[in-house]
Amino acid sequence: MSDTRATQMELLDLPDCDPALAAASYRFMETVNNRFGGIRLVRRFLAAETAGRHADVPLRILDIGSGSCDIPLAVIRWGRACGIPLHFTCLEMADHAIEIARGQLARAGNPPVKLLQEDAFTHQPVEPYDYAVTSMCFHHFSNAQILMLLHRLRGFVRNSLLINDLRRSQLASLAARILLVATAAPAGVRHDALLSIRRGFKIDELRTLLRQLDGVTASVTPARWFRIAAVIRFNSEGNL
Repeated sequence: MSDTRATQMELLDLPDCDPALAAASYRFMETVNNRFGGIRLVRRFLAAETAGRHADVPLRILDIGSGSCDIPLAVIRWGRACGIPLHFTCLEMADHAIEIARGQLARAGNPPVKLLQEDAFTHQPVEPYDYAVTSMCFHHFSNAQILMLLHRLRGFVRNSLLINDLRRSQLASLAARILLVATAAPAGVRHDALLSIRRGFKIDELRTLLRQLDGVTASVTPARWFRIAAVIRFNSEGNL
């Protein structure tokens, strides 16, 4: 496993990505999020951030790179069960992801989700968000893009951001290969899943990157199933 992050583009990121490959890719990611910690990390983050707080109105959550919206929908169900009202604004650029997400939201029966086909690098809300989350999205960005986006987010996210992403290692790659075989994933899904790990982060690597940000505090910790969890707390000065 290389000491540096891979930079090749995943098939899912191509403008002409095969719709069948896109559908298979999002099904695989939903399985991974549900069984291997993706949803759990977001729930844990919001539970910790909202402990002891009583919200009269739904907390405004920005979800960046929402894909099929499986995580926001699962977290909303958890929030209802725990008495934590949530409203998600979900940003996604890819046409195939938007189409799949719209179907998911329709089947969920009008959940408190606003789905926007917008670029996170240009998104500008009318009102600030309470929190932001991003799951298996930041590994698609270069280090320079990550710093640029975090600089923008501090202008309209009041409290904190969770980066829920992949931890790069040989063991993670081996575990992914076993899972891909066990789930009979198509070749395109196998290609993207293994490339995603090579584009992922090491703990010290992400810590070093986030130290370049002024006016924030950041914690970076390993999570189960070869994930990495970074919580960035923004200085409220300068927010909307």
